[in-house]
Amino acid sequence: MIHTFTVLLSITALSATTHARHFSPQSTNRLHQLRAGGSSSLYERNPNYQQVAPVTLGDVDNNGYYHPSVTYGIPSSNRRPPPITSLIRDYFTSLHNFSPTLSYGTYASLFLFVLWQFPTTRIKKLLQEHFVCSRRNIRQRRYHSLLTSAFSHASLHHLAVNLYAFLTFGPSVKQILASQDIPLGIFVLSAALFGSWAFLAFDSTGMGSCIGLSGVTLALLAFDSLIYPSKELRMIVSFIPIHLPAYYLFLGLMGFSLMGVLGLLGGTSNVAHSTHLGGLLFGNCFYEAFRRGWIRRWNYQLKSAYYKLNRSSY
Repeated sequence: MIHTFTVLLSITALSATTHARHFSPQSTNRLHQLRAGGSSSLYERNPNYQQVAPVTLGDVDNNGYYHPSVTYGIPSSNRRPPPITSLIRDYFTSLHNFSPTLSYGTYASLFLFVLWQFPTTRIKKLLQEHFVCSRRNIRQRRYHSLLTSAFSHASLHHLAVNLYAFLTFGPSVKQILASQDIPLGIFVLSAALFGSWAFLAFDSTGMGSCIGLSGVTLALLAFDSLIYPSKELRMIVSFIPIHLPAYYLFLGLMGFSLMGVLGLLGGTSNVAHSTHLGGLLFGNCFYEAFRRGWIRRWNYQLKSAYYKLNRSSY
């Protein structure tokens, strides 16, 4: 690192006396202490840095001094980067310390994606029965699939897009909710259930199935966009970079999802527009309840009931 210190005295052979900056007697005494060093010195050299050039004092007799530019250590650009495994470990450690909900959601999504890549009959049956949202699973009383299906991804593209949005909007929403002592986990789990319910409600054939974190990520996007409507979001659509306010993106996605649910987009698609619409509606409703203070009140009531239940059990 290169530290450049301001020149407090411009010294020339002819004009040192006329252009020197004068200091108070107290400052002059401190400069003499600096030159003398010792235990009374106000400054101490850092033993962890290797000094290339010694500190140079100016014309102390004329109450002035200056420091030249000094280079310490090795420039960071010449150092070897840490191993990629170390970077990944540090990232997930910091993510978990920041929000266990985000880390556990990411771990679950990655783990289930790996399982989907093993096309064995036993694993495939396990995933379809317990990690897919469908009316068939509900009829079989596998109600947990309403929640577990949200963390299930079979394709890499689907996983990458959802995790990117999850880890982009999740931290922002987490900080907003933390200001009122509301756990992010409540938002994520509720959004997952609401998105699954919306898919089943609009599944006219009763034969459809849905997986993925899209309902949760769009709920996070909707809530964050309504809190910060002017925040600029950047995206690439067909290799074209687009910058637009978050609120406009929210409205555009809402309209697009509604058109998909109504069948106005034409053709067949594997996109679960009903799940997307459910996530956006949940984020909107959660924002309205949050703005009115209802979420904070409900959270307080739930905590109070939980504490009373624990006290009564002892």
